[in-house]
Amino acid sequence: MFCREFCVALLFFLINQTIYSQLDDVGIKIDNAPSYVSRDSSGFLIIEGNSPLIDQSIEGGAIEIFGGDIQSITFTVYHGSEISTIDGNIFIQPNGENIISTFLAVFENRTLSFSYKVISVGNLDVRSILIFPIETELPGLAKQMEVISSTIPKPNIISREEWGAENSKGAYSYHPYFDKLTLHHAACCSADDIEEGKNQVYWIQNFHQNGRGWNDIGYHFLIDRAGNIYQGRPETVLGAHVGGANTGNIGVCLLGCYHPPETSLPCTQEITHESREAIVKLFSWVSDTYGQNPSLLLGHRDYFGTTSCPGNNVWIELPRFRAEIFDFIQDYFEIPPISIFKAPYPNPFFNEVAFSFELKDKMDFKMNIYDILGRKVNMVERIDATSGRLELIWDGKDFNGKKLGSGVYFADPIPSEDIGPIKMILLKK
Repeated sequence: MFCREFCVALLFFLINQTIYSQLDDVGIKIDNAPSYVSRDSSGFLIIEGNSPLIDQSIEGGAIEIFGGDIQSITFTVYHGSEISTIDGNIFIQPNGENIISTFLAVFENRTLSFSYKVISVGNLDVRSILIFPIETELPGLAKQMEVISSTIPKPNIISREEWGAENSKGAYSYHPYFDKLTLHHAACCSADDIEEGKNQVYWIQNFHQNGRGWNDIGYHFLIDRAGNIYQGRPETVLGAHVGGANTGNIGVCLLGCYHPPETSLPCTQEITHESREAIVKLFSWVSDTYGQNPSLLLGHRDYFGTTSCPGNNVWIELPRFRAEIFDFIQDYFEIPPISIFKAPYPNPFFNEVAFSFELKDKMDFKMNIYDILGRKVNMVERIDATSGRLELIWDGKDFNGKKLGSGVYFADPIPSEDIGPIKMILLKK
């Protein structure tokens, strides 16, 4: 008896933790296993079903479908004595098997329901029904938030122009303040490199704008599995990623599916080292720039408990992310401007010697070369060297390109007060 009750409870939990593509971030599921009827008609399959009663104002709804070659989808909304028929927008997800169909129309202050009619070639399964509640948050002030600090460098971010973003369909509202940081996963869209990432981010924007009816992509940043970071909306404006808690909230979405209880999708991915590093660097920059405490970082599910996003495999990592963000910020202030990453190699050398440094910030880097008598014989430089790893080569020649004689030489990196002269031995063949 106990086992049966426990198993039923566990099954109910897993069903209600099921996630589907982008749907957790755009609406509320009102039926995870809808019933429907199907019939053949002249080589086509006609699927018809109904939503449960809806006792709240909405600005649209959706169904998710698996399989089938969809010819058309029509929604009929029953709103009191009014009946509205609306053609569904159809979005084929990047995995090629799941389809989302939405309708966009505002219905307020009356109990309603809607039916759907799908005409398809081939079998399909209707997986879930959603509604899009009307956003009740007040917009932010018409004033852009100011930068509080610019100590931690901004990580490399792929701009909207680079991934081919469409323009916003309307004016943004600015955050009146910042007090939330949120991590999501896309579920629908996993990308292992920058080209896949650009395509997936564009697909999400298209769905958010034309399927959900938002001005723009809902997230402020997105991260693929190679650690590439993409700019969504400007981070200073309100996003659309946690309904009811978007004000003051900067949202980041991981491309990938990280919730193993989901069995209908390949949703068992583990976060990559590159994605983890990008999360820490991005939220460290956001926290420093806009005065946010890393302890504010939450998963989507932590707000209202209506979703499993960002998936179990990511959500369980959040305490570690918060600690690593704290450590990154603290360690950054203790990092010297220039440090030696690896000793010169080879040393002694015949033709050339390689130097490897770690730069805290972008800078004009110079390295003077001196002989044993303290005479400056050459200089190696890199203008606008980016922060991070810097590799330099000296070919053992003087300013005039003449090979120097065998002996002891010293390299002195500038600007640096923490590194003494680096000793090298040149052997002339």
